[in-house]
Amino acid sequence: MTAATPPGDTPRDTPRDTPRDTPRDTPRDTPRDTPLRVLLVDDEPLSRRALRQLLDSRADVDVVGECGDVHTARERLADVDAVLLDIEMPGESGLELARERSAHPLPALVFVTAFDRYAVPAFATEALDYLCKPVLAADLQRALGRIRDHVARQQAALAVTEGGLMAAPILSPPVPVPRPVVPPPFLVRTGRLEEVITWDTVDCVEADDVYAAVHVGARRWLLRQSLATLIATLPPRDFLRVHRSWIVRRGAIRALRSSRGSLQLMLHSGRVVPVSRRSAAAVREWARGG
Repeated sequence: MTAATPPGDTPRDTPRDTPRDTPRDTPRDTPRDTPLRVLLVDDEPLSRRALRQLLDSRADVDVVGECGDVHTARERLADVDAVLLDIEMPGESGLELARERSAHPLPALVFVTAFDRYAVPAFATEALDYLCKPVLAADLQRALGRIRDHVARQQAALAVTEGGLMAAPILSPPVPVPRPVVPPPFLVRTGRLEEVITWDTVDCVEADDVYAAVHVGARRWLLRQSLATLIATLPPRDFLRVHRSWIVRRGAIRALRSSRGSLQLMLHSGRVVPVSRRSAAAVREWARGG
């Protein structure tokens, strides 16, 4: 069980940009079994080297370049299927690049950073995943599976849009991602008692700096983990991400309310939770049984 408690450089000795010779006009349509073209963007050479060592051992990935800053990376985006992107870098941050690319489905973006405090704004940019350094092979495997699945869907959609009669190119089958399971109950101390709180009693979860604030009725506790980390463990059939700062248990929702052009959720507990414009359509579809 997880206990709920109250909150309380590496040297830069190598060039920042070491791209491979990759044609800029390479089409995005890639045949089956063609490796994913990946760009590494990190101002720390040692971090790029560690990530590249993991990727170079894979036959399904081709690291087509490395960049040490956002400006250089921006010039390489047309060449690649995916970008593994650091956040804190000199000049522009990785978040700035991700925000300006949020309306573009390709290349796919995955953040790779030493900090978990950026998880909420990172996922608001439609990034596919968020990896913390040092990157584990299992986490990288999961992220690459999501990238491959995403790229395949975008290629299929592009083929349909162009009206071609040929079948859309398909990448290798995506790596299965294990379905999240309900996290274990957590303990909260009340006097001499340690109360067990199970997730089927939780109304909603709110981001509180780097912590997650869990609401059960009028009561509130802090868990020592970020909202982004928590949402990855909650089953989507039971919990709905309605805002970059809010997760709601579906069974706790009593009604939807429009207020000054915005959507809100009224919970059985009486709490009102905001719904972001990005999530409003999905929430309404769910409410209609979609």
